[in-house]
This record gives sequence, structure tokens and C-alpha cells, in this order.
Amino acid sequence: MRDRVIRVVGILASLVGAMPAMAQPYALTESTRADDSARLAAETTLNGTLKVTRDGKQVPIRISAKNEHVFFERLLAVEKGLPRKSVRHYLTATSKANVDDERVERALAADHRLIVAQRTAESLLCYSPDGPLTRTERDVVSEHFETLHLTGLLPGKDVNVGDTWKIDAKIAQSVCLLDGVIAHTLTGKLKEVSANIVVIVVEGAAKGIENGAMAELTITAEVRFDLAKKRIVRVDWKQKDVRGQGSVSPAAEVETTTVLTRESLEETPAEVGPAVVARIPVDEPPATLVYLLHRDPRNRFEFLYSRDWHTVGQTDHHLVLRFLDRGDFVAQATLATWQNAGAGKHISPEEFEKLAVGGTGWKMEEVLERGEVPTDAGRWVYRITARGDLEGSKVIQSFYVVAAPNGEQMIVTFTMRPASATRMGTRDLAIVNAIEFPKK
Repeated sequence: MRDRVIRVVGILASLVGAMPAMAQPYALTESTRADDSARLAAETTLNGTLKVTRDGKQVPIRISAKNEHVFFERLLAVEKGLPRKSVRHYLTATSKANVDDERVERALAADHRLIVAQRTAESLLCYSPDGPLTRTERDVVSEHFETLHLTGLLPGKDVNVGDTWKIDAKIAQSVCLLDGVIAHTLTGKLKEVSANIVVIVVEGAAKGIENGAMAELTITAEVRFDLAKKRIVRVDWKQKDVRGQGSVSPAAEVETTTVLTRESLEETPAEVGPAVVARIPVDEPPATLVYLLHRDPRNRFEFLYSRDWHTVGQTDHHLVLRFLDRGDFVAQATLATWQNAGAGKHISPEEFEKLAVGGTGWKMEEVLERGEVPTDAGRWVYRITARGDLEGSKVIQSFYVVAAPNGEQMIVTFTMRPASATRMGTRDLAIVNAIEFPKK
């Protein structure tokens, strides 16, 4: 009897040993909460080609860059499991590029190291509570890997090795730094588990819009998730971009590689502590913090302007901006310094109109409006708005001259197609009235 029992147990044991092991599920989700803090470090390298138009021909320009960001991040608001708002203190925020053998360096100013990042509708808003950012500063803190939606790469449920899941379109838009997604095939897959680290592969393509231009992206990435900490600890993100020419950006073909490391912190760093959070607007920030600051390199003038305006050209004498409304080109603004007329003086309306009529390639057909514009700070502003032909295209142009009490003068020209005039609204006046002439 005893031998029979032993044989039966042996047979059962052999049958169990022959059965395939049951797949083990892994809970890949983060319990994200407000006040969670982390230290993040991102290094991005970029190589590729820009395609610019010169003398009517498209010319390729080699570009390479290296961006480095190290910052503390404290979450301030979480919505549906995803961070919606955070405060960051940047220890490092630099971009070093080589464009057509010309070195270009950008960095975050020391007095703007405190940055608030928040999702607003479909976009990411980054601003500093310590004052308006320049366009360069805004780009430096807005164009690295988007950490607010990092956890959206996880399935948010138990999965087995080999399982796949589709990345949500809003997450794809965010991590790909697009203004809008037309279509995407990004999926996550649990590749393997080793020493308590889960390796997730994210692959696919995305097609979308950025600054009004079409962009096609191909992504291959690995995300490492620590099972003990229940946190994403590293991301290796490789991306190939093919971008069409837009109204404010050239066509480009570039490849980028980003390595992001993430360390959860048990204690909140003082740089993003309670005293700092108390200075941050609870709801929407005031326009003075959201607007960008342009300061002339020679300190001749400065002004605040909305982020819908993009810099497309700058020389010692001219600054050219273009206004995009939801990606559509609406108008162009050209700002130029003019000769000092002497304290208390300015160009006469008659002289100014002669300048407005005589522009290169411009044939004025009808003056729609002329006269002084109410302003402040003891300045004098005069405007001429006219309809005409500019190099074969029918346009409306508004010419402004701004004169300060000390005789400093600027001429600002806004150009738009007649159909775009209503979309322009009073944005021209907003820029003109914001121009300031710093004291020498």
C-alpha cells in the first residue's frame, strides 16, 4: 500500500513538472500623487539636416546638438492619474548646437531656474513665477522629454511578459512634442523582467502637426520600471523626425536620442519646498508671466509679446516675427529701429507716409486709416493702414512709428492678407504699445 502511494505521488509530481509554468502578471502602474518629488536628468543628442531656401533653392544644412537638463520636480496637481501641473527647479538647462558650422548656445538664466509646467487643454505651458521668459528660455525648458506624461507610457494594469498595449493619443502627442496628432501606432510591450526591473519596449510611428508644419516620427524606446519602487526609473528614447517646411520653421530630417533617469525623493528639496510653492499661482498665471520677453541685443528696445508670435529673422537692424493662430499663418511683423529725432521730437506724419509708400516691392492702392494712436508713457504713435500689392500679392499693411520722449524711434510694419485681418484683431496694437526704450 505504501509503495503504491509513493508511486502515485511520484506520477503526480512528474505530471506537475511537465506542465508549463503559469505566466506571472506584473502590476505596471504608478500611484501618482500631488507633492511627489523626483530628481530627473535628461541628455539629448541630435543629428540631421535642415532644409532652408536660399535664392529660390532648397539648401541642406547640417545640424548637431546636445541638450542637458537636470532638475527637481514636485507635482502640484494630478488629474485622472496623470500629473497636470508641477514646479521644477533646474540645476542645469543648456543646449549647445552646431548649425552650418556656426555654434549656437542657449541656456536658462540663473534668475529663471524656477519653472512651472502645466498642461492647458492640448498643450504644455512652461513659465517662471520670477518673471517673463525669453523665447530662447522657453524653448530650452519646453523642448526636452515631457515628464508630466511619462507615466502614461505604462499600461496601468497587470500584464505578462509579451503583452502589448496601445499608447493613448494624448500621451503620444505629449512625449513626441507635437501640437496635435493626426494618427499614431505607438504601442508598449513588456519585453522582459530581470532583477526586479521590468523592461518595456515602446515602438511605432506618429504623424502630427507642430507650429503648423507636418511631422512624421518613428520611435524606438525602452522604459525601465522598478517593481520594488513601483516607479519608472529610466527611459532610452530614440526618435527619427521628418518635418515639412512651415511658416516659422524649415523642413528637417533629424534623429534624436534621449536618456532620461528618474529618482524618486523621500524628502522634498528646499528648491521646490512650501515657501516656493506659495509663490506659484493656484489657477491660471497672469499674462505678464505667460508672455515672452524680447530684449534687443544692443539694449535699444524691449517688449512683451504673446507666444503665438514666433521669431523667424533677426539682424542688427530688423526683427521679424510671424503670428500663427492654431498653426495657421496669419501675419508678419517687422520691427526696425529708426534714427533718433532729438529729445521731444519725432518724424512728421507726412515724412512717415512717404516712407510707407516707398517700400520695396510695395504698391499702395488705398489708405484705409491714418492718424495718431492713443498711448502712454509720453510716447507718440502714428499709424497708416493701407491696402495694396506686395510683390504680386494683395495684402493689407499697417505701418506704425513709435517715438519716445528722448527722441528714440521705431517703425513697425504688420503685413497680412485681407482675409486674415479679422483674425489679427488688435494684436498689432498689443505689440506696439508694449515697446519700451530702456534708459541709456
